[in-house]
Amino acid sequence: MLRFMERSTIHYLKQKGWTNVQIAEFTGHHRNTVAQVLREEVEKKPKTRNRSSAVSVFDSYIADWLDKDVPVARMLELAQADSHHPYIGGETAFYDYVRKVRRARKQTVQDLALRFEGMPGEFLQIDWGEVREMGFTKAGLENHTRYFFAARLKYSRYMYVSFHTDMREETLLRCLIGCFTAIGGVPWVVVTDNMKTAVLGRNGQHEPIWNPAYQKLAVEFTFHPEACAPASGNQKGAVENLVKFVKSNFIMGRTFHDDADLAQQCTEWLTYVNTERICDATGQLPIAILAQEQPHFGKLPGVAQDYGFYDCVIVSREGLVAIETNRYSVPAHLIGQPLTARIHATHIEVFHNDELVASHPRSREQHARIITPAHFEEAFKSKPRGRVMVYRDWL
Repeated sequence: MLRFMERSTIHYLKQKGWTNVQIAEFTGHHRNTVAQVLREEVEKKPKTRNRSSAVSVFDSYIADWLDKDVPVARMLELAQADSHHPYIGGETAFYDYVRKVRRARKQTVQDLALRFEGMPGEFLQIDWGEVREMGFTKAGLENHTRYFFAARLKYSRYMYVSFHTDMREETLLRCLIGCFTAIGGVPWVVVTDNMKTAVLGRNGQHEPIWNPAYQKLAVEFTFHPEACAPASGNQKGAVENLVKFVKSNFIMGRTFHDDADLAQQCTEWLTYVNTERICDATGQLPIAILAQEQPHFGKLPGVAQDYGFYDCVIVSREGLVAIETNRYSVPAHLIGQPLTARIHATHIEVFHNDELVASHPRSREQHARIITPAHFEEAFKSKPRGRVMVYRDWL
Protein backbone atom coordinates (compact mmCIF):
# COMPACT_ATOMS: atom_id res chain seq x y z
CA MET A 1 0.00 0.00 0.00
CA LEU A 2 1.37 3.40 -0.97
CA ARG A 3 2.18 5.89 1.75
CA PHE A 4 0.21 9.13 2.03
CA MET A 5 3.13 11.20 0.69
CA GLU A 6 3.32 9.09 -2.49
CA ARG A 7 -0.46 9.18 -2.99
CA SER A 8 -0.48 12.95 -2.47
CA THR A 9 2.30 13.38 -5.03
CA ILE A 10 0.35 11.37 -7.64
CA HIS A 11 -2.81 13.46 -7.13
CA TYR A 12 -0.79 16.69 -7.21
CA LEU A 13 0.93 15.83 -10.50
CA LYS A 14 -2.40 14.83 -12.04
CA GLN A 15 -3.82 18.24 -11.11
CA LYS A 16 -0.84 19.80 -12.88
CA GLY A 17 -1.82 18.05 -16.11
CA TRP A 18 0.61 15.12 -16.11
CA THR A 19 -0.49 11.90 -17.83
CA ASN A 20 -0.65 8.61 -15.93
CA VAL A 21 2.36 7.34 -17.88
CA GLN A 22 4.41 10.43 -17.00
CA ILE A 23 3.43 10.11 -13.33
CA ALA A 24 4.34 6.41 -13.35
CA GLU A 25 7.79 7.14 -14.80
CA PHE A 26 8.37 9.95 -12.27
CA THR A 27 7.25 8.02 -9.16
CA GLY A 28 8.54 4.58 -10.17
CA HIS A 29 5.10 2.90 -9.88
CA HIS A 30 3.16 1.01 -12.56
CA ARG A 31 0.61 3.06 -14.52
CA ASN A 32 -2.17 0.75 -13.27
CA THR A 33 -1.16 1.60 -9.70
CA VAL A 34 -1.29 5.30 -10.57
CA ALA A 35 -4.77 4.90 -12.06
CA GLN A 36 -6.01 3.05 -8.95
CA VAL A 37 -4.64 5.77 -6.63
CA LEU A 38 -6.37 8.47 -8.67
CA ARG A 39 -9.70 6.66 -8.25
CA GLU A 40 -9.32 6.69 -4.46
CA GLU A 41 -9.12 9.43 -1.86
CA VAL A 42 -5.68 10.86 -1.14
CA GLU A 43 -5.77 9.64 2.44
CA LYS A 44 -7.44 6.37 3.42
CA LYS A 45 -8.91 6.82 6.86
CA PRO A 46 -9.00 3.80 9.19
CA LYS A 47 -12.39 2.61 10.42
CA THR A 48 -13.13 3.78 13.94
CA ARG A 49 -15.61 2.58 16.49
CA ASN A 50 -18.62 4.83 16.93
CA ARG A 51 -18.47 5.24 20.68
CA SER A 52 -19.78 8.46 22.22
CA SER A 53 -18.43 10.07 25.36
CA ALA A 54 -20.47 10.00 28.55
CA VAL A 55 -19.93 13.76 28.74
CA SER A 56 -21.07 14.47 25.16
CA VAL A 57 -24.76 14.25 26.16
CA PHE A 58 -24.21 17.52 28.06
CA ASP A 59 -22.83 19.41 25.01
CA SER A 60 -25.71 21.92 24.85
CA TYR A 61 -25.53 22.47 28.62
CA ILE A 62 -21.73 22.93 28.54
CA ALA A 63 -22.03 25.50 25.76
CA ASP A 64 -24.59 27.43 27.81
CA TRP A 65 -22.49 27.14 30.97
CA LEU A 66 -19.39 28.42 29.15
CA ASP A 67 -21.36 31.42 27.86
CA LYS A 68 -22.31 32.18 31.49
CA ASP A 69 -18.73 31.61 32.80
CA VAL A 70 -19.84 28.80 35.12
CA PRO A 71 -16.78 27.23 36.84
CA VAL A 72 -16.01 23.72 35.62
CA ALA A 73 -16.35 22.28 39.14
CA ARG A 74 -19.92 23.65 39.29
CA MET A 75 -20.59 22.21 35.80
CA LEU A 76 -19.68 18.77 37.14
CA GLU A 77 -22.03 19.16 40.07
CA LEU A 78 -24.89 20.20 37.79
CA ALA A 79 -24.21 17.28 35.43
CA GLN A 80 -24.16 14.80 38.31
CA ALA A 81 -27.44 16.21 39.65
CA ASP A 82 -29.24 16.13 36.28
CA SER A 83 -32.65 14.44 36.73
CA HIS A 84 -32.85 12.92 33.22
CA HIS A 85 -29.34 11.46 32.74
CA PRO A 86 -27.06 12.14 35.70
CA TYR A 87 -23.32 12.00 34.92
CA ILE A 88 -21.67 9.01 36.61
CA GLY A 89 -18.26 9.17 34.95
CA GLY A 90 -14.94 10.31 36.37
CA GLU A 91 -14.01 13.89 37.24
CA THR A 92 -10.88 13.89 35.10
CA ALA A 93 -12.79 12.79 31.99
CA PHE A 94 -15.32 15.57 32.53
CA TYR A 95 -12.65 18.25 33.08
CA ASP A 96 -10.68 17.13 29.99
CA TYR A 97 -13.79 17.21 27.83
CA VAL A 98 -14.75 20.72 28.95
CA ARG A 99 -11.16 21.90 28.41
CA LYS A 100 -11.24 20.66 24.81
CA VAL A 101 -14.61 22.33 24.19
CA ARG A 102 -13.36 25.62 25.65
CA ARG A 103 -10.19 25.50 23.52
CA ALA A 104 -12.15 24.71 20.36
CA ARG A 105 -14.48 27.67 20.94
CA LYS A 106 -11.49 30.03 21.04
CA GLN A 107 -9.91 28.79 17.81
CA THR A 108 -10.52 30.37 14.40
CA VAL A 109 -9.67 29.35 10.84
CA GLN A 110 -6.39 31.25 11.23
CA ASP A 111 -5.35 28.69 13.85
CA LEU A 112 -5.56 25.82 11.35
CA ALA A 113 -2.25 23.93 11.16
CA LEU A 114 -1.58 23.01 7.53
CA ARG A 115 0.91 20.17 7.04
CA PHE A 116 2.65 19.40 3.76
CA GLU A 117 5.49 17.16 2.64
CA GLY A 118 6.75 19.09 -0.36
CA MET A 119 8.05 17.78 -3.68
CA PRO A 120 11.48 16.21 -4.27
CA GLY A 121 14.18 18.87 -4.25
CA GLU A 122 11.74 21.60 -3.25
CA PHE A 123 12.27 22.72 0.37
CA LEU A 124 15.31 23.06 2.62
CA GLN A 125 14.62 24.45 6.10
CA ILE A 126 17.41 26.06 8.13
CA ASP A 127 17.77 27.30 11.71
CA TRP A 128 20.28 27.92 14.51
CA GLY A 129 20.52 26.10 17.83
CA GLU A 130 22.43 27.11 20.95
CA VAL A 131 24.12 24.90 23.54
CA ARG A 132 25.34 26.60 26.70
CA GLU A 133 27.95 24.96 28.89
CA MET A 134 29.03 22.57 26.16
CA GLY A 135 30.50 19.40 27.63
CA PHE A 136 34.14 20.10 26.76
CA THR A 137 36.79 18.31 28.83
CA LYS A 138 39.80 20.31 27.60
CA ALA A 139 41.12 22.85 30.10
CA GLY A 140 40.00 26.38 29.27
CA LEU A 141 36.90 25.31 27.33
CA GLU A 142 34.70 24.52 30.32
CA ASN A 143 31.24 26.12 30.19
CA HIS A 144 31.79 27.51 26.68
CA THR A 145 28.75 28.16 24.49
CA ARG A 146 28.51 26.75 20.98
CA TYR A 147 25.99 27.37 18.21
CA PHE A 148 24.96 24.86 15.60
CA PHE A 149 23.60 25.38 12.12
CA ALA A 150 20.83 22.89 11.38
CA ALA A 151 19.34 22.18 7.95
CA ARG A 152 16.82 19.56 6.88
CA LEU A 153 15.28 18.67 3.55
CA LYS A 154 11.50 18.58 3.87
CA TYR A 155 10.97 15.67 1.46
CA SER A 156 13.74 13.21 2.37
CA ARG A 157 14.35 14.47 5.94
CA TYR A 158 18.10 14.39 5.19
CA MET A 159 19.94 16.33 7.92
CA TYR A 160 22.99 18.62 7.97
CA VAL A 161 24.49 20.02 11.20
CA SER A 162 27.69 21.94 11.95
CA PHE A 163 28.94 23.63 15.15
CA HIS A 164 30.42 27.13 15.42
CA THR A 165 31.49 29.78 17.89
CA ASP A 166 29.23 32.49 16.42
CA MET A 167 26.17 33.06 14.24
CA ARG A 168 27.57 35.91 12.13
CA GLU A 169 26.42 36.66 8.60
CA GLU A 170 29.46 35.07 6.97
CA THR A 171 29.12 31.97 9.17
CA LEU A 172 25.51 31.52 8.01
CA LEU A 173 26.42 31.89 4.33
CA ARG A 174 29.31 29.45 4.50
CA CYS A 175 27.18 26.96 6.46
CA LEU A 176 24.52 27.11 3.77
CA ILE A 177 27.10 26.55 1.04
CA GLY A 178 28.53 23.64 3.05
CA CYS A 179 25.02 22.16 3.24
CA PHE A 180 24.49 22.52 -0.53
CA THR A 181 27.80 20.76 -1.11
CA ALA A 182 26.90 17.94 1.30
CA ILE A 183 23.51 17.22 -0.31
CA GLY A 184 24.88 17.54 -3.83
CA GLY A 185 22.95 20.52 -5.18
CA VAL A 186 20.72 23.53 -4.50
CA PRO A 187 17.02 23.04 -3.54
CA TRP A 188 14.35 25.23 -5.07
CA VAL A 189 13.42 27.03 -1.83
CA VAL A 190 15.37 27.75 1.38
CA VAL A 191 13.08 28.50 4.34
CA THR A 192 14.35 30.43 7.35
CA ASP A 193 12.91 32.36 10.26
CA ASN A 194 13.48 36.10 10.67
CA MET A 195 17.13 35.94 11.76
CA LYS A 196 18.81 39.30 11.12
CA THR A 197 21.58 37.73 9.04
CA ALA A 198 18.87 36.84 6.49
CA VAL A 199 15.89 39.18 7.07
CA LEU A 200 16.38 42.82 8.06
CA GLY A 201 12.68 43.48 8.62
CA ARG A 202 9.33 43.78 6.81
CA ASN A 203 8.04 46.42 4.40
CA GLY A 204 4.59 47.99 4.34
CA GLN A 205 3.16 44.94 2.58
CA HIS A 206 4.69 42.67 5.28
CA GLU A 207 7.15 41.25 2.74
CA PRO A 208 10.68 40.36 3.93
CA ILE A 209 13.45 42.92 3.49
CA TRP A 210 16.36 40.61 2.73
CA ASN A 211 19.87 41.12 4.00
CA PRO A 212 21.79 42.12 0.81
CA ALA A 213 24.50 39.49 1.33
CA TYR A 214 21.90 36.73 1.81
CA GLN A 215 19.90 37.92 -1.20
CA LYS A 216 23.05 37.99 -3.33
CA LEU A 217 23.80 34.41 -2.31
CA ALA A 218 20.28 33.39 -3.33
CA VAL A 219 20.75 35.00 -6.75
CA GLU A 220 24.14 33.42 -7.39
CA PHE A 221 23.05 29.95 -6.21
CA THR A 222 19.59 30.32 -7.84
CA PHE A 223 17.37 29.40 -4.90
CA HIS A 224 14.23 31.20 -3.76
CA PRO A 225 14.56 32.62 -0.22
CA GLU A 226 11.45 32.27 1.92
CA ALA A 227 10.90 33.56 5.47
CA CYS A 228 8.35 32.35 8.00
CA ALA A 229 5.77 34.82 9.20
CA PRO A 230 6.90 36.55 12.42
CA ALA A 231 6.42 34.36 15.51
CA SER A 232 5.49 31.38 13.31
CA GLY A 233 8.37 28.95 13.75
CA ASN A 234 5.94 26.06 13.17
CA GLN A 235 6.12 26.95 9.47
CA LYS A 236 9.52 25.21 9.43
CA GLY A 237 8.62 22.41 11.79
CA ALA A 238 10.99 19.86 10.23
CA VAL A 239 14.08 21.83 11.21
CA GLU A 240 12.59 22.99 14.52
CA ASN A 241 12.31 19.30 15.39
CA LEU A 242 15.88 18.76 14.18
CA VAL A 243 17.18 21.40 16.63
CA LYS A 244 15.46 19.55 19.47
CA PHE A 245 16.72 16.21 18.11
CA VAL A 246 20.33 17.42 18.06
CA LYS A 247 20.09 18.50 21.69
CA SER A 248 18.35 15.35 22.91
CA ASN A 249 19.94 12.68 20.72
CA PHE A 250 23.43 14.01 19.98
CA ILE A 251 24.40 16.43 22.76
CA MET A 252 22.70 14.67 25.66
CA GLY A 253 25.03 12.29 27.49
CA ARG A 254 28.13 13.09 25.41
CA THR A 255 31.38 14.87 26.24
CA PHE A 256 33.86 16.41 23.81
CA HIS A 257 37.55 17.08 24.26
CA ASP A 258 37.57 20.18 22.03
CA ASP A 259 35.98 21.61 18.89
CA ALA A 260 37.77 19.13 16.63
CA ASP A 261 36.38 16.23 18.63
CA LEU A 262 32.93 17.85 18.57
CA ALA A 263 33.07 18.12 14.78
CA GLN A 264 34.25 14.51 14.41
CA GLN A 265 31.51 13.10 16.65
CA CYS A 266 28.91 15.22 14.86
CA THR A 267 30.04 13.82 11.50
CA GLU A 268 29.76 10.25 12.80
CA TRP A 269 26.32 10.94 14.28
CA LEU A 270 25.07 12.47 11.00
CA THR A 271 26.30 9.41 9.11
CA TYR A 272 24.26 7.21 11.43
CA VAL A 273 20.99 9.22 11.36
CA ASN A 274 21.13 9.77 7.60
CA THR A 275 22.33 6.37 6.38
CA GLU A 276 21.51 3.76 9.06
CA ARG A 277 18.49 4.99 11.04
CA ILE A 278 14.98 4.63 9.57
CA CYS A 279 13.15 7.97 9.60
CA ASP A 280 9.86 7.83 11.55
CA ALA A 281 8.18 10.30 9.18
CA THR A 282 8.95 8.45 5.92
CA GLY A 283 9.69 4.89 7.03
CA GLN A 284 12.87 4.94 4.92
CA LEU A 285 16.53 5.91 5.19
CA PRO A 286 17.02 9.64 4.48
CA ILE A 287 20.00 8.84 2.23
CA ALA A 288 17.77 6.63 0.05
CA ILE A 289 15.17 9.36 -0.51
CA LEU A 290 17.92 11.96 -0.99
CA ALA A 291 18.92 10.03 -4.11
CA GLN A 292 15.42 10.70 -5.46
CA GLU A 293 15.76 14.41 -4.68
CA GLN A 294 19.19 15.07 -6.16
CA PRO A 295 18.09 15.03 -9.83
CA HIS A 296 15.68 17.85 -8.97
CA PHE A 297 18.30 20.09 -7.33
CA GLY A 298 19.89 23.03 -9.10
CA LYS A 299 23.57 22.69 -9.92
CA LEU A 300 26.19 24.10 -7.58
CA PRO A 301 27.76 27.20 -9.19
CA GLY A 302 31.51 27.35 -9.68
CA VAL A 303 31.84 30.01 -6.96
CA ALA A 304 30.75 27.43 -4.34
CA GLN A 305 34.35 26.26 -3.97
CA ASP A 306 35.59 29.72 -2.98
CA TYR A 307 32.57 31.92 -2.40
CA GLY A 308 33.04 35.57 -1.60
CA PHE A 309 30.17 37.54 -0.13
CA TYR A 310 29.76 41.25 -0.75
CA ASP A 311 30.02 44.19 1.61
CA CYS A 312 29.99 47.95 1.08
CA VAL A 313 33.03 49.78 2.47
CA ILE A 314 34.21 53.41 2.62
CA VAL A 315 37.85 54.40 2.08
CA SER A 316 39.23 56.23 5.13
CA ARG A 317 41.54 59.24 5.01
CA GLU A 318 44.43 56.79 5.51
CA GLY A 319 43.53 54.98 2.29
CA LEU A 320 42.21 51.91 4.13
CA VAL A 321 38.91 50.02 4.18
CA ALA A 322 37.67 48.29 7.33
CA ILE A 323 36.59 44.64 7.07
CA GLU A 324 35.68 43.03 10.38
CA THR A 325 38.34 44.35 12.81
CA ASN A 326 41.11 44.67 10.20
CA ARG A 327 41.96 47.36 7.66
CA TYR A 328 43.19 46.86 4.09
CA SER A 329 44.81 49.37 1.73
CA VAL A 330 43.41 50.56 -1.62
CA PRO A 331 44.82 53.07 -4.16
CA ALA A 332 45.16 56.52 -2.57
CA HIS A 333 43.05 58.35 -5.18
CA LEU A 334 39.96 56.51 -3.90
CA ILE A 335 39.95 58.25 -0.48
CA GLY A 336 36.40 58.90 0.73
CA GLN A 337 34.70 56.81 -1.95
CA PRO A 338 32.35 53.86 -1.41
CA LEU A 339 33.74 50.58 -2.73
CA THR A 340 32.53 46.99 -2.87
CA ALA A 341 34.50 44.33 -1.01
CA ARG A 342 34.17 40.66 -1.87
CA ILE A 343 35.21 38.64 1.16
CA HIS A 344 36.48 35.14 0.40
CA ALA A 345 37.58 32.59 2.98
CA THR A 346 41.29 33.17 2.17
CA HIS A 347 41.51 36.57 0.50
CA ILE A 348 39.85 39.98 0.09
CA GLU A 349 39.02 41.67 -3.24
CA VAL A 350 37.99 45.33 -3.45
CA PHE A 351 36.17 46.78 -6.47
CA HIS A 352 35.50 50.33 -7.69
CA ASN A 353 32.41 49.88 -9.84
CA ASP A 354 33.43 46.76 -11.84
CA GLU A 355 37.18 47.36 -11.61
CA LEU A 356 39.31 45.29 -9.23
CA VAL A 357 41.46 47.87 -7.41
CA ALA A 358 42.96 45.82 -4.56
CA SER A 359 43.48 42.20 -3.53
CA HIS A 360 44.90 41.04 -0.18
CA PRO A 361 45.38 37.77 1.70
CA ARG A 362 42.73 37.67 4.40
CA SER A 363 44.07 38.28 7.89
CA ARG A 364 42.71 36.24 10.81
CA GLU A 365 44.32 38.55 13.33
CA GLN A 366 42.57 41.31 15.25
CA HIS A 367 43.04 45.03 14.44
CA ALA A 368 45.72 44.38 11.82
CA ARG A 369 46.77 46.74 8.99
CA ILE A 370 47.36 44.94 5.70
CA ILE A 371 48.85 47.25 3.08
CA THR A 372 50.40 47.24 -0.36
CA PRO A 373 52.86 50.21 -0.43
CA ALA A 374 52.31 50.74 -4.15
CA HIS A 375 48.74 51.85 -3.35
CA PHE A 376 50.19 55.07 -1.88
CA GLU A 377 52.54 55.99 -4.77
CA GLU A 378 50.37 58.93 -5.82
CA ALA A 379 50.57 60.37 -2.30
CA PHE A 380 54.37 59.80 -2.18
CA LYS A 381 54.84 62.41 -4.93
CA SER A 382 54.11 65.18 -2.45
CA LYS A 383 55.31 63.26 0.62
CA PRO A 384 58.61 61.60 -0.32
CA ARG A 385 59.53 60.81 3.28
CA GLY A 386 56.27 58.90 3.57
CA ARG A 387 57.58 56.35 1.06
CA VAL A 388 60.49 55.50 3.34
CA MET A 389 58.31 55.15 6.43
CA VAL A 390 55.61 53.08 4.73
CA TYR A 391 58.07 50.66 3.10
CA ARG A 392 60.01 50.37 6.37
CA ASP A 393 56.88 49.31 8.26
CA TRP A 394 55.88 47.00 5.42
CA LEU A 395 59.28 45.28 5.42
